[in-house]
This record gives sequence, C-alpha cells and structure tokens, in this order.
Amino acid sequence: MIQEQRHNLPIAKGKDALIEEIRKNDVTVLLGETGSGKTTQIPQYILESGLARNGIIAITQPRRVAATSLAARVSQEQNTHLGDLVGYAVRFDEKHDEQKTKIKYMTDGMLVREMMMQKGLLGRYSVIIVDEAHERTLRTDLLLAKLKEIQRKRNGKARTQDDAEKGKGKEKENNSDDSSNPLKIVIMSATIDAEKFSKFFDNAKILYVQGRQHPVKIYHSATSVLDYTDAALRTFFQIHTDSAPGDVLIFLPGQEDIESLQKSIQLFASQLPVSALGVLVCTMFAAQDHSQNSKAFFPAPSGMRKCILATNIAETSITISGIKYVIDTGKCKEKQYLAKASGGGFDTLLTRDITKSSATQRTGRAGREGPGMCFRLYTEEAFNSMSESGEPEILRCSLTSTILNLKCLGEKLEEMDVMDKPDRDSIASALKTLWLLGAIDASQQITPSGFKMSYFPLEPQYACSIVASSTYSCTSAILDIVSVLSSSSKLFVDISDQREAVSDARKKFRHSSGDHMTVLNVVRAYREIGEGESSKAAKSARKEWCRKHFLNERSLIEACDIRKQLVEVCRRVGMDASAAVKENGKEREEDAVLRSIGHGLAGNSAFLQPDGSYKQVIGQTIVKIHPGSALSEKKVAAIIYDDLMYTNQIYARGVSAISKSFFSSHPVFNQRKA
Repeated sequence: MIQEQRHNLPIAKGKDALIEEIRKNDVTVLLGETGSGKTTQIPQYILESGLARNGIIAITQPRRVAATSLAARVSQEQNTHLGDLVGYAVRFDEKHDEQKTKIKYMTDGMLVREMMMQKGLLGRYSVIIVDEAHERTLRTDLLLAKLKEIQRKRNGKARTQDDAEKGKGKEKENNSDDSSNPLKIVIMSATIDAEKFSKFFDNAKILYVQGRQHPVKIYHSATSVLDYTDAALRTFFQIHTDSAPGDVLIFLPGQEDIESLQKSIQLFASQLPVSALGVLVCTMFAAQDHSQNSKAFFPAPSGMRKCILATNIAETSITISGIKYVIDTGKCKEKQYLAKASGGGFDTLLTRDITKSSATQRTGRAGREGPGMCFRLYTEEAFNSMSESGEPEILRCSLTSTILNLKCLGEKLEEMDVMDKPDRDSIASALKTLWLLGAIDASQQITPSGFKMSYFPLEPQYACSIVASSTYSCTSAILDIVSVLSSSSKLFVDISDQREAVSDARKKFRHSSGDHMTVLNVVRAYREIGEGESSKAAKSARKEWCRKHFLNERSLIEACDIRKQLVEVCRRVGMDASAAVKENGKEREEDAVLRSIGHGLAGNSAFLQPDGSYKQVIGQTIVKIHPGSALSEKKVAAIIYDDLMYTNQIYARGVSAISKSFFSSHPVFNQRKA
C-alpha cells in the first residue's frame, strides 16, 4: 500500500531525470507543488541512486514538528525502525545512529550548531537538502551562506584530488573532515523565488516538478471578515452539517485563538443530535508538547470528524492523514525584534496578514490524499493584494545568538555572503549585548566565557547565567530555573474563571524576591512528589498535584529532559552541574542565584523611579512589572527581567528583585561609569 502511494506521487514520474540533474550539478533548486512528494521522496531517490554512498543525506526543516513527523513517515516507507536508517535531530531531542543513519531530518538550527561545534566542512554529509527555503528563517539564511562557502572548499579539493589521482602530480590531502567527499546541495520549496536562490548559488540549475497529486477547489469570502474565529466556527459547522466525511484543518494565528475556538467547537458539537457525526478537536502549535501535537496525526475514530486547529506549523511539509477541508483565516503571528542602539531590545509578536506563498501552502494541505476544498476567510481581492513572500527573519529578529555562534567560527556576520544583509544597527545592538554578557571583549574577540556560552543550546543570556553560576557555586539551582524558562510551554496555567483559586494555589510557591526563585520552588516541590513510590504511582501523583496547583506538567517534564542535556554540556565544558550552596542556608543561595541570573539579564534591568515605574539601566525605556509577576504589587529598588511584552504599555515579564550593589560590582557597569 505504502509503496503504491509512493509510485503514484507526481514526483515519481520524473525520478530518473531528477537524479540525473542532481548528479550533474553541485547545486539544484527544485520547485515542486505542495503534495508532489518532494520532501519525502527526493532523499530516498538519492539514497537508492548511490549519490550519497560516502556520507549522510541531511534534510533541514524550519520546524521541529515537521522534522520528527517526516522522519517517522520515511522510516515507515523504508520499512525500518525510526532512528536506524532514517533518523532526526531537533533541539533537545535526537533519534539517529552514528553508524546506521543515512537519511537524517533535522531543523536548520541543529545543522548550524553542528557546523559550529565541529568547526569543519560537514564532511560526513554527502548531500544537504534545504527544504521549505521560502520561509527564509534566520538559521536557513546562515546555513545557505555557510554551505556555499563549504561547498567551494570541499568540491574544489575533491577536484584537485581527482586531478592528482589522474597523474597530475598533486598529493592527496589528509583531511580529518573528509573534504575529499564532494557536497551536493538541493534547495526545495513549493513557493520559492527560484531565480533569487539560483543567482545566489552562481546561477544554479532550476528544476520544476509539475502537478500536485490531487486538485483543491478554492472558495473566497464574498466580503471582508472582521472576527476570523467566529467566521471559522461558522464555516466549520457548515462543512460538518452539509459536506461529505473528511477531516478539517483550520489555520489560526496563535495559541490563544486556538484554545478559544476549541472551547466553542466543543460546546456547539455537544449540542448536536446524537445521530450526528461526532467532532474530535485536536490542536497543533509550537508551544504545545510533542505528544499532544502528534495526536493530530492519528485517524479519527469511527463516527467522528477530526477538526485540527493549528498555527502555521502545519503549513509546510507535513501530511496529516484524512484532511479534506482547509479553513484559512489568512492570519499569522510574526515576531519583530526592536533593537536598541544601547544594546538589547524587545520582541513584539503581532497578528498580521499572511503572504501569497503561505496561502498557497495552506491550500495544499487539503489535496494530499484526495480532492479537497479550501475555504479562505478573505476576499479574492485581498489575496491578490498580499505580498508574494514574507520579510526574511534575518531582517526582523535579534542577532545576538547568531553572532555569538559565528564568533566561534571566526566569522563576522557583516562580512558574510548572505542573501539579505541585516542593517548595521541590529548588528551593533547584538555586539553590545554580547559585550555586556562578557561573551566578547572590547575588541569584539570572543572570550573564554563566550566559548563556554556557545556550547549551550540556549539564548545567550541564559547560557551566561549558567556559566556565571560556577563562580557562585549554585549551578544546580540555575539549571533548574533555566530548564523551565527554555521549555516550549508556559509553566503556570491561567484559567480566567478560576483566578482566585489559581492565586491561592500558587501562594505556597511565591518567593519574596520574585519569579525566578518562585520557579525554583515549583521545580523542587514537583521533584519531591511521589518520592519513594513506584514509578506508576509517582507519575499519577505528580499529574494530580499539577492539576491541583494549576501547573503545566508538560513544561516540567520537558524541563527535566532539557536539564539532562544541559548537565551533559556542563560536563563537556568542565563545569560541576551539581554545585550547590551548602553554607548559611537559603539567604545565601537566594543571593547566589539572583546574582548568577543577573549576569545573564544585566541588559534587562531597571531602577525604580519616584512615580513607581521602572527605568532601564541601559536605555531610556520606562517599563512596568507584568500583573502576573510575583512582584506585581511590590516596589523594589532594582529589577531584572526575562523579556518585555508590548501591549498598550511595555511590561517586564519574569521579574526578580536584585540588590543595587550587584551593578556596582559588575565589570561592565564599572567601565560605563569610568
């Protein structure tokens, strides 16, 4: 059955021609419609052809959900266990074998990190496929720039060595990175600006895969829609009551919209006649646990229609079985980083209209397994006025982590051959932030602390806190806090109609110093639940305890996994992950923890003003403490915070009080005074 499906994919018709073109060209730009089969089949065709006999085939994806689900699908098609012939690598989760794996799906960030850690030419990879290149994530752009450079070095050496073997008198180089293995690069997407990518790779060959597997009929809204969630609700039940069986995928901007619509659909579905088709609602968004996201891939039970509410993580590459109808709200959330000349800045996450390329991708989700329908909750005129593609992420996000990684490679972002160069202000802001963190010195050279920080797969400020913790002997506590802050979902569950109960349940964890020690209290209390009991009893006790205290257990479970990996990184950089304050009790531990966190968040600090607001120590922004913070009703002389959220005001989130004496002893602030 699976092999028959593979044979019927549009891409199968041109298999031999595609492989021949990839064989002949160092770089191939492949444009194929959504549903053509390119993401799953091209790696298998390359494997079967022997083009990658000397190494691994890597396929990069912008999102971890796509990387893991595609690896599972291709391993099924190859009739092997996931992690053997076919594997994956995403942040904080890897499943592959150093000896057996030949096809490896991974996020682009993981390949960039591997490039940084090994400081070589990615010699174990023979073919690197950059999929969904049209999304132009920051990691994708950096990856393309480095791959262009690496390919020139590897393929140039390979040709030189071929000449030597033909008797031209040149000795074969002994390179531990196996640069004699030439590198093939394939750039793929359904909506890519093929000419731009081809030009970037010196007029690379462009190939087109014609046709999608199944047709999709598109319906546009007759008039503009103001409330897209209400329109999506009405459209779903119109499909549910009037249309043939088939699952529905609804695209929404973010988690809040998804949870709101989920409640509405479940409420109205419960009022349908008993004889009517039931509704199973599944949700998919980045902050949700992988096990919850994976429920969308399971077939709906008999007598049920599956309704999947998803952000744009369901937009590309993945195939969700059973989808026949797509409802596209035409909205997404996009992060925009507002950098400041003094260093630092803050993210804004705003709902905006999607692009034509996104609309095309969303439509394609309905035609993967049979003829489908797409209901666009915007007019045809609105679609025609959409921009072709979004602004590259490199032009609208913080560059701090990226520049730190590049420093480890001896690279300067401003000198790199990237497709779109970021403005100088963004680069300058990132450099100032790294200097403040102690990752680089005044001459922009990476410091020993900066090297250590780069090993941690974290935002630089949290990596800095871990490195600083060794000075204060509180690394174990800092790992507990940072692991929770780095998890993909929120720790505290907010239920609007139970606010008083939520507040009462959390009082026992709330720490007088603020949110970071509060998180540490939660982690330690969670760890103690079920101690001495069987694993099954402990698991049940922890689940009930989290429910009772309105805590998100998914966040705590994920944090445990993250912590294990951070402990391993500590070992590699020579840090004692078990270091803990043992003398003078809780007060000394609190001071040590806050000072360690303070080193990472020194740029995110503010002093109390006479009017009760807080003014940034570096910069002029006036901020308020977020109402959800443990410090929201207190006034303290100085605060540090995780990030800023802009609504009608600028709010600091993840806030802790810190002594002003910390700033007088901080080397950077002393330099500023001088």
